[in-house]
Amino acid sequence: MPSYPGPHNIVTAQLQNGLRVWVYENFESQTVLVEGYARGGSINESPGQKGLANVTATMLRRGSTTKNYDTINEIVESVGAFFGFDAGRHTMGFNAYSLAEDVDLVLDLLSESLQAPAFAAEELDKVRKRFLTQLEERRHSTRAMAAITFNQQLYPPGHPYRISIEDEIAALKQFGREDLAQFFREKVSPEGGVVVVVGAIHAEEAIATLERTVGRWRHPQAQPSTQLPAPPVLKEKVVANVHVKGKSQSDIVLGWPGISRRDKDYEAVLVCNTILGRFGLGGRLGNHIREELGLAYYAYSTFNANLGPGTWRIAAGVHPMHVSQTIAAMLAEVQRITAEVVDDEELEDVQRYLTGSLPLRLETNAGIAGNLLTMAWYGLGLDYLLQYERRIQDVNKEDVLRVARTYLHPDRYVLAVAGPSAKEA
Repeated sequence: MPSYPGPHNIVTAQLQNGLRVWVYENFESQTVLVEGYARGGSINESPGQKGLANVTATMLRRGSTTKNYDTINEIVESVGAFFGFDAGRHTMGFNAYSLAEDVDLVLDLLSESLQAPAFAAEELDKVRKRFLTQLEERRHSTRAMAAITFNQQLYPPGHPYRISIEDEIAALKQFGREDLAQFFREKVSPEGGVVVVVGAIHAEEAIATLERTVGRWRHPQAQPSTQLPAPPVLKEKVVANVHVKGKSQSDIVLGWPGISRRDKDYEAVLVCNTILGRFGLGGRLGNHIREELGLAYYAYSTFNANLGPGTWRIAAGVHPMHVSQTIAAMLAEVQRITAEVVDDEELEDVQRYLTGSLPLRLETNAGIAGNLLTMAWYGLGLDYLLQYERRIQDVNKEDVLRVARTYLHPDRYVLAVAGPSAKEA
């Protein structure tokens, strides 16, 4: 077995501000990657604040009280480094990359952005315009609108995972710098967060540097939500069509409520989903819908698992004349995987693929850091990668059938189709 990161070579610590630290030393290249999650994210947005977490994260990188956006860019670009921020449902994420010799410099800048963000009005205007443009582009994308429509049909109004472009546009037009500052101050906290360091730096040095920089970031008044939203309940088939004018393609999303990342069924769902729509050129879905029938430009299945339950979806892009036939083929594959035990060869092929691809995902600092961050944030344990092959191999044919029958209902699902009208098609 390859020497994966584990309890024997991951060094852990905790900063005084509550951030947990995982360090993995890797001196094969003279670079260092830092990735982290703080508690925060869109789940903390109140009604009328859709998109506020994302705008706040973007604005953290747009200047501090002592350095404007251009100055920060000049410093970072002069050493070939970068750092940035993003927002998820439950997190405010941050990352940084540099040569080992420039770690202090880039972490100083990242730390200053966290401790003294400017939220400058002129930068907010630029970000506002960019986000409004992106939202309008999503409105005119059949692929984006199919996914958004699926989300809106699955999650009821008021659910924190529900997406609304209209609400986001309305809120975005109203945000002022104080809205961002208040959200950041009251809803984002390092307490209980995680930071991972991977690269050419000794663990003691990494921990000391983090304590001196991001360890000084404190939000004593912050009370980000730690409550997990209730999973959606799907009692019947729900179908929604959205007209996207002037398009020559239709996109389809068909799916169900899913699982959380900590769910005991995670590996079984991973194997089942890979068989259904990921292996090779898109698993059974890609083979049947795209290769055999020639109906789709793409066809696959995917699932996401957050702190709260995610979704399990099938997606395809097709000519508008092929929508009905493609949906029928999707449901036929769902019916098949929920009715028949997979054969030994198919299961073994997928297990070899999932275990064999892990070393490739750990070849870079980014791959290692991403895996460690997932392990730390979701509490999967220091030995998760060491146990990964066994976990995948332990999934048997009955497990695949069981999770398919538990989560994939051929007669109870959400179906969203976005494309041109019948007249346009």
